[in-house]
Amino acid sequence: MLNCFLLAIQRTALSAVFCLSFFCSAAQEQPKKPAPLFSSDSILHIQLKGQVKQLLKDRDDNNQYHDLLLIHEQDSIQLKARTRGKFRKNPENCGLPPLLLNFPKSAIPKQSVFAKQDKLKLVLPCQQGNYVVREYVAYKAYEIVAPVAFQTRLVHITPDDEALSGKNKQPLTGFLIEADEALAKRVGCMPMKDAKLTAISTQAESYFTMVLFQYMIGNTDWSVDFEHNILLIGKPAERPIVVPFDFDQSGLVDAPYAVPSPELPIQSVQDRLYRGVCHPEWPVFMKVAKRFLEKEVAIRAIFANAEGVDGSFKKMTSQYLDVFFEELRSEKNVAAIFASNCNAEQKKLIKNFVY
Repeated sequence: MLNCFLLAIQRTALSAVFCLSFFCSAAQEQPKKPAPLFSSDSILHIQLKGQVKQLLKDRDDNNQYHDLLLIHEQDSIQLKARTRGKFRKNPENCGLPPLLLNFPKSAIPKQSVFAKQDKLKLVLPCQQGNYVVREYVAYKAYEIVAPVAFQTRLVHITPDDEALSGKNKQPLTGFLIEADEALAKRVGCMPMKDAKLTAISTQAESYFTMVLFQYMIGNTDWSVDFEHNILLIGKPAERPIVVPFDFDQSGLVDAPYAVPSPELPIQSVQDRLYRGVCHPEWPVFMKVAKRFLEKEVAIRAIFANAEGVDGSFKKMTSQYLDVFFEELRSEKNVAAIFASNCNAEQKKLIKNFVY
């Protein structure tokens, strides 16, 4: 009966063109060697010289690129940068906006750590505190459980602009994220913008990995249907892979500005809420859930050993993860939580979840 239920839903729900394959190519299973920039987790020290103040103030919808000189060791790279994002781009929300760094078309020296780079996202501290480092650690945790994830690198940034006031000249910590196009190319895919797909039209394993991770870190600020904080990558004849980004609104990061949407039945971002759909491919969900349990030690170690965060964050994270893994180890809780969006008849059909 369960198989009939699954097939019935699959036949009606997977009518989009992305319905033939589960992977972009063999490259997903054996991704290309990381670019020099992402081949190390050590913190990178850079200097940004130029019209930094003017750049950071340019947050309108029609914002422009500004010339900057990026200095790292022996490298001096002339590039262009502009502000990006939505929530964090708004000066009412954040003191510093995220940036998009656009590297020159001319060849960057092969020995440079920025060799082969075209565009990079740079996340800057939104407000006081080490929340940007907390978010970076969340990205690193996702790499542990997901075959396809954004690569990141912590950076120590020294702004150099005479127009900046004293406090704004102080060094700060942020992190770099590979561009959407670079991630897609690395695994043999292409970005699929405005695909207008539902969750069950995406590659099931990547979808379940994403939703389970979002639940683990307490993040509700995402949507597959609206491609909100979600990147879809694939090929025209394949179900796309789901790759999440922007974890600053999660309970695990616990940024002071983070609040859940008033439409959701939770009061705090630290209140977990499963936002996955009643997906037909439940055996795949159980496979992914088992992977999380197998990676528990590694996941905990990422947060426990993180540099640049205080002991209170590590303690909170440990307790926050305790609850998640206790729920995941209970088959009864798994059915109650992760089938919560199914109706009564569907719940009966999938009640016999087993690892």
